[in-house]
Amino acid sequence: MLVHGLGGSVANWDAVGPRLADLGRTVALDLPGFGLSPPAKDWELVTHARAVHSFMSEFAPSATLVGNSMGGLLAEMVASRAPETVDSLLLVAPATPPRFPDPRIHWPTARRLALQATPGVGRAMSWYFLNRLTPQELVKLSLETITHKPGRVPIQLVEEFVALATVRMELPWAEEAVPSTGRSIARMFRTPSSFVAMIREIKAPTLVVQGLGDHIVSPTAVEWLCALRPDWQLVQMEDTGHTPQMDAPIRFLATVVPWLQASLKREITA
Repeated sequence: MLVHGLGGSVANWDAVGPRLADLGRTVALDLPGFGLSPPAKDWELVTHARAVHSFMSEFAPSATLVGNSMGGLLAEMVASRAPETVDSLLLVAPATPPRFPDPRIHWPTARRLALQATPGVGRAMSWYFLNRLTPQELVKLSLETITHKPGRVPIQLVEEFVALATVRMELPWAEEAVPSTGRSIARMFRTPSSFVAMIREIKAPTLVVQGLGDHIVSPTAVEWLCALRPDWQLVQMEDTGHTPQMDAPIRFLATVVPWLQASLKREITA
């Protein structure tokens, strides 16, 4: 099951989804209020995690969870709270509390994310992006932030993002989705001890994939995350960023498919 990040949609997986589907039934969801899904009662992370768990239960008693960015954080939440439903975890640049000092933090992006999570300011920024930029400009700005080399993103995927942005600009909840969910992430990260406790509760075998050119989640933070769990495997990818499944899909698949195949074999023999 594939879970996108903040501001994303099922389309975030389209460059790699068909190959992942070769391994077995593969599904993706638009989180509440993102993509084309209507919002839930609130924008809290726990509400999004419940949506992921509920969606999973529609298809199988347990599954491999694949999450990118906020989707990785939600996958961790589900794995810690409902371990019987998660066979394994594939975390792609999972949202992780920042570490300080950290020379690898990309401060322009960090400041923008902090502003987006600030009450009032974040909503104003969201309004500006949705009302003053064209769908093409909005997608260009997003890809410049989440990918290492936007020009490598398949053109069909870019066209799909533009079509989706055109629709989302008319949705009444679009302005609220990113800033309100961003504030929920910020609140969780203010208590790192709770985050650490959650990570230590996870029982599922876990692979973490991180692009070394990530401007959103610093490699330092992900290294700290994996130091909490020495049993987790960390793969750091050169020349890619926050969404390697978009701008380095072939290398991403070469990294994750063998691990997923081995994970499936473990499940069959267990």
